[in-house]
Parts: sequence; C-alpha cells; structure tokens
Amino acid sequence: MMRLLSLLLLTAALYTCTDPVELTTDFETPELVVDAWLTDKSEPQTIRLTLSQDYYANRLPTGVEDAEVVVCLESGAACYPFVHQDSGRYVWTPQPGETLGQVDDRFVLGIQRGEENYAATSTMRRVPPIDSISVKLEEERLGLDEGLYAQLYARDFVGEGDAYLIRTTINDTLLNRPQELNLAYDATFDAGSGTDGIVFIFPIRFNINKLDDDGGFVALESGDQIRVEIWSLNPEAFFFLSVARDQIQNGDNGIFQIPVANSPGNVIDLTTEEPILGVFNVSAVSSASRTVE
Repeated sequence: MMRLLSLLLLTAALYTCTDPVELTTDFETPELVVDAWLTDKSEPQTIRLTLSQDYYANRLPTGVEDAEVVVCLESGAACYPFVHQDSGRYVWTPQPGETLGQVDDRFVLGIQRGEENYAATSTMRRVPPIDSISVKLEEERLGLDEGLYAQLYARDFVGEGDAYLIRTTINDTLLNRPQELNLAYDATFDAGSGTDGIVFIFPIRFNINKLDDDGGFVALESGDQIRVEIWSLNPEAFFFLSVARDQIQNGDNGIFQIPVANSPGNVIDLTTEEPILGVFNVSAVSSASRTVE
C-alpha cells in the first residue's frame, strides 16, 4: 500500500510540474536552401532560394536575393537564366510554346552567391499518360461517407525505378497539405515493393480526393472540376518528398514521433563538395481533367 501511495504521489508531482523546458537544436548559422522544382510545361518556372532557420522558428524563411541562377542542358545546347523577382524567387519565362527540354535530357543547376558556388543535376524522367479519371458513387463504409469520389487510372512503365508526384486540383484549389501529398514508386508506395508495370494501386488512385481536417475523404459535388497531374521524379526528389512529408506530419504521431531531421537533397557546395539543403528536379508532366456530373 505504501509503495502504491508513493507511486501515485510521484505521478501527481510529475503532472503538476510547470517548469519550462528549453529545447536546444544546435542551430548556429543560416545556410542556403534550394527549392527547385521545374517542369516541361510551357509556363514560368520558379526556383526559390532561402536561408535555413531553427526548427521551432514560427516564421517564413528569409529569401536570398543576391544570387545568380542558371539551368543548362548538360550537353551545352541551351541555358536558361533565372531572374530574381522578389523574396528569393527566381523565374525563367519561356517564349510561347517553349519548354525546358524533353524526356531523357540531363540538366545542370548552377548558383553563384558571392564567392560561394553550388550545383546539382537532374534528368527529366519519363511520365505515363493518364488513361482516365473515373467518378463513381461510393456507399457509406467505415471512414467514408456516401458520395461521389474520383479515381485516377494510369499505368506504370515497365522497368523498375520510376517515381512520381501526383497533384490534384479541385475547383482551382491545389490539394497541397502534407496528408494530401500523393507519391508513387513503380505504381505503389515505396521502392523495393517488387511491383512494376502495373496500374497504380487503389490507395494511390483514390488519394486524388480531398481530405478534411480529420483526415477523412471529402465527397465531390456535381459541377466540381477536377484536374490531375503526374510529375516524374528523380529518386533523390522522391526520397526528399517522402522524408519531408513524414517530418511535417511528425507532430501527429504522438509517442511514435521520429527524430527531427532535414530531408536529404542533391545540391552540392562546389567548394566543400558537401551536400546542402534542398533539391533540384526537372519533371515531365502528364495531365487530365474531368467535370463531375
């Protein structure tokens, strides 16, 4: 009895403790962060350069405005200068009908900031066409209200190692919350699954639907416009997004939280030959649209 009483008193003391706890993150000097997600679409392409900050800093990162940025075909056949616009946003605007190369082209990113030089490479990987977007009435079941829901139909290429980012826009709103990040590797979730050349598995097909704040799917309504794009990814970009998604959602994992860490990228400091923060990827894009009837 005395042992139990002592345990209860200790538990109560722990729960009533109000002393503040200071977390140290070993953050010292801001570093360059590269956010370079380019596509073969004939529209302005953007690269963002910012400075890193403490994990717990509740503010937008500081933009880097004093850099020179260029993307070139590795063959040397063309170069595309990115001009600073505002707050670390560098833009290349194509001429009508002009695009950044084609599938299998290899690109080099170059960044100069004072005496510092950075570089990265990316190959524009192949992307499968979208066969169709289906919309059907789903009956109510556990975790799903009755209503109209969409599915994406596309087939992975034969040959392992194809990775994709699937982006959905419903009524001009891009579904870009962390839980709505839809990634595929050889038509399933991860590398090493053993699948290849098949239609995207059901969860990936169904994940083009909107989620509510509790993580439940939101039914479509008649007249809704849905557009889906598939972006090809280099393996480095796929793993960067996978880690970033897990880190952003880490606070929802309770006792199963993973250690805080930066996503591994593919940009290199040419002086030290060490990787820096961020990633460079050039995607081929396929797309399809549908109006819900």
